[in-house]
Amino acid sequence: MTNQRKEDLMNRRLAKAVVTTFRDDSAESLRGLFALFDEREWLCSKEWLHTSGLALYFLARARKLGIEDVIPMHLLREMERSHAENRVRTEDLFNEFAIINIEFQRAKLSYANLKGFSLVPRFCHDPSYRYQHDLVFLVSPYDAERCRQVVERLGYRLKREYDGSWEFVAGNPEVLSLKDLYRVRTERSLEIHFVSARELSKSDGYEDRLARLQLQVWSGLEFPALSECDKLLGQAQHLFRHLQSEWTRTAWMFEFASAIRSYEEDTAFWAETVALIHKMPQGWTGIGVASLIASRAFGTVLPASLLFSTVNRLPQRVRLWADCYQDDVVYSEHPGSKLYLLLQDALSQGDSDLQTQRRRKLFPLHLPPRVATAAQENDLLARWKVIRAQVRFIWKRLRFHMTECLRYKIEAARWKKLVADSRT
Repeated sequence: MTNQRKEDLMNRRLAKAVVTTFRDDSAESLRGLFALFDEREWLCSKEWLHTSGLALYFLARARKLGIEDVIPMHLLREMERSHAENRVRTEDLFNEFAIINIEFQRAKLSYANLKGFSLVPRFCHDPSYRYQHDLVFLVSPYDAERCRQVVERLGYRLKREYDGSWEFVAGNPEVLSLKDLYRVRTERSLEIHFVSARELSKSDGYEDRLARLQLQVWSGLEFPALSECDKLLGQAQHLFRHLQSEWTRTAWMFEFASAIRSYEEDTAFWAETVALIHKMPQGWTGIGVASLIASRAFGTVLPASLLFSTVNRLPQRVRLWADCYQDDVVYSEHPGSKLYLLLQDALSQGDSDLQTQRRRKLFPLHLPPRVATAAQENDLLARWKVIRAQVRFIWKRLRFHMTECLRYKIEAARWKKLVADSRT
């Protein structure tokens, strides 16, 4: 085994130790666990800590348990600076959040806030520890044009349309690095998702989420948000969509597990949630996968009603995928892997189009999207930075596709054998 491979294994062990802090309340046992790692191993895991979204949550947890001293001093100071930066960025984002909500309410739009600040306090007790870079809204399609007018008056411009959604940006684009992760950005992002025709038609009994919205208050601002049940199910589906992609932020699993834990004794909540799940013909599969992965990773006990209506109904191959590859998802370094294709295989149930789609996803034959564009075309330095960042990004993506394609081929052969063995 090479030294690099040993280092990678140690990195994963440290990542597992970090996740353990959210399950274990014993400061003494955790001190013993972290005593196994030296400063070099912390440095090797630093990028995972930040890109996973757990760095600031871990800082808060270490403070609560009184074990901050297990973190190397210079890394602890760096995390504290990151938290200070993120607090400022969160305040700046909340100011924008307030302005948009006030304007939407003045325009009498039918809408609700998705994710972000609406997740406080069930998913996240303090948003200054959460990594958030955009604002997301659910809007009635009947208000689409008025919504667009309001957003454009606030200085946003349409960047792209996809899957019945609009993505807007405002301000100047910039090339960012890991050290810029938590600072205030010059470019702001906003997503508008529209209620689907299926929800509007109530064809399967699953009513429009806007009909169930609630008013929520945070930091003195009252704003419309999804019902508590819809928030939980929405985050489960969000997590499931990412589990079917190259990379899933571990913090999303932690937040989802935290929300489940916060409703542990609320039988009325779970009865209402399960009733909604029964009105979602296909949705229960994704909710089951997300619940299984998140609860295992963060030691959350699933309520019996959720367990019986989702997790226990999962196909054998899907459970097998979770058993084999859960750690690869939870502890994956950005940009992730292509092992999600094995999950799609387990979910496909003989879909004839899967093989063609898999080939395209294994090694795309198109260039990746542009990292950024220079704010001013005549700014030579800015243009050079953008070109350099784009070349680096293309090389990084090419290397990722080559490495992960090979890894997938090896794992696909192993997966086929595992599936065959499970049938005997």
